[in-house]
Amino acid sequence: MAKNTLWNQLNSAFPLVLLPDASKAINGTKLLELVKPKLDGDFAENAIRAYFSYMSKDPTTTLAKKSDGQGYYLRSEQDQQQPSNVLQVSPAATAKALSGRDEQPEEKFRAVFMRNSELASLQFPMRIDHTSAKKKEAGVNQWKFPDVVVLGWGVGKPTEEGGSKLDPILLAVKSSLGEPPFSLQSIELKVALTLSTFRENFFQCLSNSKWAHRSILAVAANVDDKTLRDELERLGASYDVEIVSYGLSQEELIKLPNAKEIREMPIGDFEQQIASKITIGRISTGGKDRTLLDWEAIDDLQSLSLDFKNLFEWIAYCLGEKKAFAFEDFSKIREIKKKS
Repeated sequence: MAKNTLWNQLNSAFPLVLLPDASKAINGTKLLELVKPKLDGDFAENAIRAYFSYMSKDPTTTLAKKSDGQGYYLRSEQDQQQPSNVLQVSPAATAKALSGRDEQPEEKFRAVFMRNSELASLQFPMRIDHTSAKKKEAGVNQWKFPDVVVLGWGVGKPTEEGGSKLDPILLAVKSSLGEPPFSLQSIELKVALTLSTFRENFFQCLSNSKWAHRSILAVAANVDDKTLRDELERLGASYDVEIVSYGLSQEELIKLPNAKEIREMPIGDFEQQIASKITIGRISTGGKDRTLLDWEAIDDLQSLSLDFKNLFEWIAYCLGEKKAFAFEDFSKIREIKKKS
């Protein structure tokens, strides 16, 4: 029997409140008002609105959005695609997807971490590719780049269509006070930590994250060894590094779909198949966030990595539009503008 997730409940509720006629579409506020009483569970309104946006883009669901983005209606049965059809790919494409880094536990964990981050309100992860950075003398760029950067907005509010709008008043107030309206978390990912490697892993995280507001060392596997936990807790508190485990062993990571499939998985499938396996364990809270970014270090990173140039173009675009975009959406918009 399918789990009674928010995704499944909404998919069953939409046919009860919507008509398969785009001319009779309703806005997100009205849809929330109609479906919320039909849900079994205490779900935040922001989470429900976010699901509207995700589900309307998934052709296997019962929810459709008008082409102009102004309202939701019921997707007709003939327009719905069966999951088996959606996931069907050619043998050549499958072989390509199963090759390279996407099969490695490290890359799978990066995909899991990023998708799980997307479930949090106003948190937008971005992958950093070490291999694309400019090459320098051996050791110069070592421990310089994180695995993921998470952009968080503290001045956002949901829109009727499921997106997030940045509050212009709060943006102006924070700007006048010299406070950043966003936060940048630098993430170092490890499949597991051991007594023989944890210090190297910890200081690698510290080294490549001092430029950001917060340093996070995220570990897939549980840290069960008491000595190891005590040492990590002490280091995290001393250097203001947050350390988090996800309860996923290397064996469990190996059994997961490859990283490409995880990245492309519908959010409802991810929630059911993978997020449900995650057990967050906080080894160190990491203390306070840094108030200021290290702009000298950021200039250096931008000179070496296109990803860091893209990171701040993305932030600038969100600020200019006063709307929080996922990095993938920003990239698509930028490409369209370049071609126009």
